[in-house]
Amino acid sequence: MPLHRIIMKFYAGSAMLAVLLALIPTSASAIPLYARQTGQGCISCHLGGMYPQLTTYGRLFKLTGYTMGTRPDLSELEVQKDAPPISIWLQSARQYYTNVPNGSGPAPGSSMNVQAVSLFAGGKITDNIGAFLQWTGANASGAFNSSVDNSEIRYADRIMQADSDLIYGFYINNHPTVSDVWNSTVNWSGNFMGFFNGGTAPVQSPFIDSYSPGSSVGAGAYLYKDNTWYAEAGVYKSITHGAGSVYLTSGASGTTLIDPSPYYRLAYTKDLGPHSFELGLHGMVSYAHNATAASGGVSDWGGTINTYRDVGIDGQYQYNLDPHYFSVHGRFVHESASFAGDQVGVLTTNPSNTLNETYLDASYVYRAKYGAMLIYRATTGSTDATLYATNTASGSPDWKSWTPEIFWTPWSNVRVGYQYVIYTQMAGATGTIPGQALSPHDFNTSMLYASFIY
Repeated sequence: MPLHRIIMKFYAGSAMLAVLLALIPTSASAIPLYARQTGQGCISCHLGGMYPQLTTYGRLFKLTGYTMGTRPDLSELEVQKDAPPISIWLQSARQYYTNVPNGSGPAPGSSMNVQAVSLFAGGKITDNIGAFLQWTGANASGAFNSSVDNSEIRYADRIMQADSDLIYGFYINNHPTVSDVWNSTVNWSGNFMGFFNGGTAPVQSPFIDSYSPGSSVGAGAYLYKDNTWYAEAGVYKSITHGAGSVYLTSGASGTTLIDPSPYYRLAYTKDLGPHSFELGLHGMVSYAHNATAASGGVSDWGGTINTYRDVGIDGQYQYNLDPHYFSVHGRFVHESASFAGDQVGVLTTNPSNTLNETYLDASYVYRAKYGAMLIYRATTGSTDATLYATNTASGSPDWKSWTPEIFWTPWSNVRVGYQYVIYTQMAGATGTIPGQALSPHDFNTSMLYASFIY
């Protein structure tokens, strides 16, 4: 498609964003709910204003339970002066695909439109209790779906003495790694601009990456000592009824049900002027139910259990000093999976498998306006001809990809960007994939997007 036609479609599809921008002033009031609560701009909590990456101040805000700042008095809000503790995020995008998995049909279409709408609520509830609540509606694969997204409630306190500083807290949230503040585990890594239509490549990832908001509910506790040592432990479980189900979208056809499964996180951190470092260890043991004949192929409580043991090392480096902002994140996760006897020979060839994930990203922002990011992802693992049959005749889960991106932030709550996903290996092949007529680059995907948050 000619470049001028792409540009015209982009701006036509972003008309709604343009109208909103015209109606909303660009002063400090035009920023999300936490910024209004603290009186700080987006750049205080997010590195170079690039959400979701958190600065030292942003991490402190989350660890202290979203309670820093002043809670608005909802009973005495003044029109044109005060704002309730809510925000909205819109993502408009045009995505470009080449193939669906296995080439089994034409590539899905995509036109520039508002593909995701998120509503946020929360902030300071009491001096020790705060919340982050998100609901998202997405125009995914030609249908509009909505559900509870990343959400948690925290209780936190801080004990400061002349020679020590201790933050401790408790949380309830709706899937593992929502609690992360270093952007080095799966939930908050990357640039948070996602693809919403189908057609993405058939790639594998550790089970800890497969949790989606609403697939489980968990509770945990954490300690942060002297801004240096961090420890966290939690447990997650599927709930399909009762009071806990308000956090969930599980229970629908195809949902994987989880028995109580422990999650943990340890980290060493250090801040030296504009430099910030983190080195950590995280992991989870997930007990996932299988389907029974009576369930009609849907996971249920009567099914046998597969066990996924994920353990990873992760790290972060940040440089945060205007006009230059730079960050690097990385993790390596090793998974050992054991499958129930009734699954072997039906859904898997091997009674156990391993999977290794490598993730790296680097980003740079200049004057909180112009930025670039590069993401590298790779997975290797044991061959299983049954488990990975949809990928390739070889049964290999190995794949690699690179994702370069550029973006522009003309105002603190607006971002326009372009990203391109380049696959260099898939199903263990760098050329033609065994059993297919396609090669890895046939699954390359790109996206032109505009993001608005208020």
